[in-house]
Amino acid sequence: MTKLAGQEQTSAMAGEMTIAEEFILLLLKDDTGFVAPIPEWRMSCALVGAVLLDLSFKERIDTDLKALYILDPTPTGDELLDPTLSSIAAETDPHSPRYWVERLAPQADDINEMVFDRLVRREILNHDTAGFWSLSGKVSRSGRYPLIDGTTGEEIRNRVMRILFDNEIPHPRDVAIIGLVQACQGFKALLPPDEYEEVEERIKLVAGLDLFGRAVLEAVRVLYSPPASMRTGQPLPTVSLWECLKSRSFRAGNLPKFFAEKAEQHGSAYTLNLPGTKLVVLAGAEMNHWVGRKGRLHLRSRDYLENFQAAWGTARSIASMDGAEHYRMRKAARAGNSHNVVKDRLEELLAIGRRSLRQWEVGEVVPGEQGCQRWIGRQIAQLSTSIDPSDALIDGLLAYEFRALLVYVMGLLPKVALRTPAMRRALQAVLDTYAEIHVGHSPAQREHSRRDLVDDLMELHQSDPQFLPETDLEFAFIAPLIAGHYVGSAMSFALYELMANPDLLERVSAEADALFADGDPSTDSLDMEAIDVTHRFVMENLRLHPVIPVHNRTAANAFNVDGKLVPARSTILVAFTAAHYMAENYEEPDRFDIERFAPPREEHRTRGAYQPFGVGTHTCLGQRFSELMMVVDLLLLAHHLELEMVPADYKLKISPLPKLSPNKKFKFRVKRIRNPIPVAS
Repeated sequence: MTKLAGQEQTSAMAGEMTIAEEFILLLLKDDTGFVAPIPEWRMSCALVGAVLLDLSFKERIDTDLKALYILDPTPTGDELLDPTLSSIAAETDPHSPRYWVERLAPQADDINEMVFDRLVRREILNHDTAGFWSLSGKVSRSGRYPLIDGTTGEEIRNRVMRILFDNEIPHPRDVAIIGLVQACQGFKALLPPDEYEEVEERIKLVAGLDLFGRAVLEAVRVLYSPPASMRTGQPLPTVSLWECLKSRSFRAGNLPKFFAEKAEQHGSAYTLNLPGTKLVVLAGAEMNHWVGRKGRLHLRSRDYLENFQAAWGTARSIASMDGAEHYRMRKAARAGNSHNVVKDRLEELLAIGRRSLRQWEVGEVVPGEQGCQRWIGRQIAQLSTSIDPSDALIDGLLAYEFRALLVYVMGLLPKVALRTPAMRRALQAVLDTYAEIHVGHSPAQREHSRRDLVDDLMELHQSDPQFLPETDLEFAFIAPLIAGHYVGSAMSFALYELMANPDLLERVSAEADALFADGDPSTDSLDMEAIDVTHRFVMENLRLHPVIPVHNRTAANAFNVDGKLVPARSTILVAFTAAHYMAENYEEPDRFDIERFAPPREEHRTRGAYQPFGVGTHTCLGQRFSELMMVVDLLLLAHHLELEMVPADYKLKISPLPKLSPNKKFKFRVKRIRNPIPVAS
């Protein structure tokens, strides 16, 4: 009796949470950051079933095995439940539970999103920007949920495991949840095979205890296959090579704008029919949202990177991992890619930046992109790997990376292009850098040093050398230097826009002078009010000039989007930056306008409209790191130097391969030193 009384009390407290919420929490897997793998249609039916079960507990509906009835059409006041109640109440004739589950299943995405959003708002779940979920610290440490009325309820997994393995008498709500998970075969995905076999009969016994639950669960169980409308679709529209060549945006190298134009013409999913290859393009804000929600079920990343990684001597990287492997690597690398690195080491960041700025003498013409890549590359290398790379290493690494991309990812050059003497020297320099980083991160060398990304990677390697062997560890060391090339390209776009918009240059300079008025700013002084203009400038630069315009993926499973069928094994281009150039998202999208990010416009808040760092599970882990570093560096530059374009009338031209960047004709010179650059900081 003690167990029963305790269970009743716990479940009563948990009554503030819906069955749909606890269903999701029970299925959430710690090792993947997402719910246990259940077929999409079956999961949709189960979420609808959860809502129906909640409505039954609130005495709004009842059912037998043949028909579902309205008992009370009065709204519950719960936004998760009332739309379903309203749909059922609008029908004059009763229908079977199976009818309602199947009819309402297409709305399951809305239910799913609402559940996750509520759990985050209530501080039960944490949400990674890449779409991974985890129990908040307060729940995982205590095993208790914070409830709406200020009390707490016991975490669902503890309750269910006691019911299954300790034969504890279940509360009716827990009966419903256990039956629902079993109906969609969730326990097979949640438990190891030996444990599932041990409790299978107990699960069946518990799941059959409630009549209403049995009716709903039977409806969920038999709906194991999606209707034909979800497995088929219209063929994808085709964009030919000739249509590409006719496009001014395509010829100018502005791929995000080109993808946006074609999406507005053909829809958010279409095929690029190019010589020797067909590419399926997914573009637009809603498509970005779809990839964020469902991309993990259908899209695979490793295929296009396998040969590229082999050129560096590695088999796997965080970019080519999917599922649990990728999630584990993200967790290991999260701290080293956090914006807190910039904040904690602000003094170092400013000192390294000033060293680069001092190299640009008054009157000297600086190659725009190369100058920025050296500047940013040196900063990221020191903050992430604690080495100080030479300009030659940065240049050589960049040359080898771009050549490897052109050979193995884009197929535009033969393999022999990587075997030239220059490329062999560049690769050897990379191998030497691997060794330098490795040697410099022994316990003795790192004593009293601030922990960096390499320290975190070394810890993972030492704890599990099979998961992260030395052959993969080395490329992980060099990845921050590669990232520096991309952030450097973004910074070169920013310098162009700074010089091309004198009014914005004046505002950024004023913000910089105020920030540095009493010496170098502290971390606390980098609040949003103090850096507002520069921060919005960086955001607009990333919107208008995304360096990486697409993600390459392979369709691991066929899927239906926008009424069109994408076959399995299709090569996918997720054109996440196309949304940046769509008038439905942004007023005059071609114009550089930082006011679009300020109230009342806040155009970037449209769902899926602002994605400069990618979308889905592979969203850039260092996005806040990069954004804050660019803000600090622009303020530093604007405070110390005044630049001018060379020639003065230069108009931006884009080089589209192997990434987007200003072309080589973009150059600038230091016109004057506005404020002296200290030799030491």
